[in-house]
This record gives sequence, C-alpha cells and structure tokens, in this order.
Amino acid sequence: MSLESVLITGANRGIGLELVRQLLDAPVPPRCVIATTRQINNNDLEVLRLKHPNKLHLLQLEVTNYDSYATFADRVKRIVGVKGLDTLINNAGARLAKNLDDVNPADMVDNFKLNSLTGLMLTKALLPVLKVAALQRKTLVVNMTSRLGSITMTGQGGAGIIYPTRTSRAALNMITKCLSIDLKPYSIYVIGCNPGHVRTAGGGPTAPLDVETSVAGIIKVIQSVNGQVLGQTISYDGTVVPN
Repeated sequence: MSLESVLITGANRGIGLELVRQLLDAPVPPRCVIATTRQINNNDLEVLRLKHPNKLHLLQLEVTNYDSYATFADRVKRIVGVKGLDTLINNAGARLAKNLDDVNPADMVDNFKLNSLTGLMLTKALLPVLKVAALQRKTLVVNMTSRLGSITMTGQGGAGIIYPTRTSRAALNMITKCLSIDLKPYSIYVIGCNPGHVRTAGGGPTAPLDVETSVAGIIKVIQSVNGQVLGQTISYDGTVVPN
C-alpha cells in the first residue's frame, strides 16, 4: 500500500508520535501527514514540523468533542485537496486499569467515549475525503486497539480484569468489524491493529516492547493490508488477534 496522505490522532506522544516520525523519515514519505493533538504546542511535533515543513500538518483536536468534527473535517479537506485521505489511524485512546472493586459508571462511559466512539464518529466525519482517495488508490482506516479487547483471550496473560479498557476495546473491535462491512462497497479497508505491550505512558516502563519496534511493525501491517483481513485485529508482528 502506498501511503500518500495519513492522519494520526493522539500524535503528541508514544505510538502516535513515533508513527509520525517513522512515516516522515521513510525513504518515500507520504505527501502529507496530519498529526492531531489536544494541545497544539508540542515540542516533539514542532521539531518534526520544522524538519518537514511541507509535509507535516499539526491540527488541534479534542477527540471526544464530537461537535468539532465538522470543522475539523473541513480543515482536513483543505489540506489533502482533490487526492483525498488514504490512511486514517484512529490512535487516540487511554488504558484505564480499574477492577471490579474500583470501577464506577463514569469510568466506563468516559473510556467508551475515548476508546470506542471516537473511532466510529471520526471515521464517519472523514468519509468524504476517504471516499475521494478510494477512487484513486487503496484507502484504509486503522483502529488502534489491544489484545485486551479480545473476548477469547480474556483471562490469559497478566493484565487482569480491568473493566473500562477491556470492554471499550472489545466495543471498538465490533465497530471495526461493522465499518469493514459498511465501507467495503466504497473500497475502503478497515482493520484493527494491536501495537503490543509497549513501553509508553499507557504500557508502563517495564513493558517488553520498545515503541520503535512496535511502530515499524505497524507500518508494515498497514502497507500489507489486503481484502482477506478486513475487520480483523492484526498485531504489529502480523499475527491475528482473535476477537
């Protein structure tokens, strides 16, 4: 898959920031990379913007402010122009580790809004520019998820039963499957991607995987997507995570 125009949410740190960095430093970088953050003043992204002034576009976006999506989509349309947006990476999210003793309704609702609903509603808002790109080249929506959202694998590994994260990621996996069906007639591919247990703010300092390795694998997954994996969750190493 040729990545010409890429939008990454939650690009201020961790996986999102490293995606921006590796895409821009690639031998053949995208024509434009749109990176979104809640606060536009980000030193790491500013350094990258100065290094790639004609390719990197920084846009402010609070992903749970759904009322701002129409204005945001217009700004994206002006950036990508007649070639549209061929890769949307819904990366913004959070890991909320609350067990049965600690969890409350607000935790559940807030994590669902951030981890699940934004992937659906932002994809919907950007459908016009995705459809434009799909008429010209392979176009993809990637929902960054986690093996913690796998119902089949719940109880395996050491993460424990953390209700907000597991249920919101499972919901996102269903959204991914539904979008893959709805958008297939437009030749827009939709997959979930599991970055692995990465040493980030969410994954913690003792996680076994460095962010550079994870992101390099994610980019390979994106570039190799075909019609056989639509709606599935693919790990950074190319393996399929059962839902």
